[in-house]
Amino acid sequence: MAHTKAYTTSFERDKLYHVFNRTVGDELLFRSDENYRFFLSKYKLYLGRSVETISYCLLPNHFHFFVRVIDEKQLSTKWKKFFQSYALAFNRTYKRRGSLFDRPFKRNEVNRDEYITRLIRYIHQNPQKHFYTQNFREWKWSSFHEIYNKGQKRLTSCFTEEWFMSKPEFDSFHAVFETESRME
Repeated sequence: MAHTKAYTTSFERDKLYHVFNRTVGDELLFRSDENYRFFLSKYKLYLGRSVETISYCLLPNHFHFFVRVIDEKQLSTKWKKFFQSYALAFNRTYKRRGSLFDRPFKRNEVNRDEYITRLIRYIHQNPQKHFYTQNFREWKWSSFHEIYNKGQKRLTSCFTEEWFMSKPEFDSFHAVFETESRME
């Protein structure tokens, strides 16, 4: 497998990254709501002190996280341990063997303001783009609800609220649905 920039980008403190991956052979990554909850709890356990989560979306066969690095020490290793931990539990539960995730996981540095804005929308609209729902606002395994409703947060920071500055601006920007836009 060729090593592209998305595979080899090093994590640096205070920089922003789009981290994403999918399962081997497009298998299911989540078979139940409990799988989604468990994945998020493992994410928090392994990465909660090393990254600030700006937005995320979990889909049946892949995921997206938009993060700011707080502590870069051993961060690639922490991501790998997170993936291994989830995969071991998933394999045990479903009597499955072998790799669950494509390797290596992908990450792109996000360093332009317009890219930040587009990426937040892309991540939130991903379930609709892949036809898992007719309205991305209804997808419960995304940060859209926690950001939009400003209720109890599972993971996200206040970055997005501050970035868009107002609920109407956040709403307006998310009203545009671009199926041709690909960020992967």
